[in-house]
Amino acid sequence: MKFQGSRLAALSALVFGLGIGTNAHAVWTFANTTVTSSTVFTDTVDSSLTVKLSAVYANNTTFAGNGTWAAATLTNQGSSGQGVCSTGDSSGTPCDSPDHAVDNNVNTEGVLLNFSRSISISSIGMGWVNSSNTDISLFRWTGSGNPTGSPTALIGQDANSMTGWELVGNYGDINADNQAPYSSVNSTGKGSSWWLVSAYNSGYSQSTGTENRGSVNNGGDYFKLFAVAGSKCTSTANGQCGPHQTPEPGSLALAGLALFGVFYSRRRNKALS
Repeated sequence: MKFQGSRLAALSALVFGLGIGTNAHAVWTFANTTVTSSTVFTDTVDSSLTVKLSAVYANNTTFAGNGTWAAATLTNQGSSGQGVCSTGDSSGTPCDSPDHAVDNNVNTEGVLLNFSRSISISSIGMGWVNSSNTDISLFRWTGSGNPTGSPTALIGQDANSMTGWELVGNYGDINADNQAPYSSVNSTGKGSSWWLVSAYNSGYSQSTGTENRGSVNNGGDYFKLFAVAGSKCTSTANGQCGPHQTPEPGSLALAGLALFGVFYSRRRNKALS
């Protein structure tokens, strides 16, 4: 009986521990905020998980070997989230509609995310997209330390080669969605403390591990970034992410079933004794 009690306690601890693990999932929302260089967004559950945003754009639609990243401006689009303003857009007037969104019309624009530790982004929420859906490209920093660039990360760097960055995936047909979980990305759970969410561009260099999902093209990709969701990595190093700490629902169900089995076994043994 003592052995069964120990086993029951162990299984109880396992299920309890798995339940706590579900809190490892984090969400950062960017709506209704005018962003400056000091603006910090905090996870809705864990206040130690923070992220800062900045904006960049490449001054050549297809890059063609000479597109370089320059500083852009994040623009508060209310409940839709964040857009990007850059010079020389399609109308020649920065921040008019629809060029106050993140887009690839003349310039290819993106939002840089700098997390307080290594994060595995699992979904991205768009508060608004053009023409029902949009196409995006997602990068992570895999180099050591902070990304190169002056005066801030990426600025002045070649957009085609993206040295030190990995193209995690190109995702087509992304719809507006402001309810977590959002549109899923990064299915292999890669991690980093620096990420770039960009309008899609066919000029980006792909690797063998790049995810390609949905139908993508260079035209008409406008979006406003509402939120990202993910989980913290067991490793704090850039480019590394240990096994996710968040259990799958099936794991919780199996653990619960095992615990029920122990209860049932004890009751049956009592009845037979």
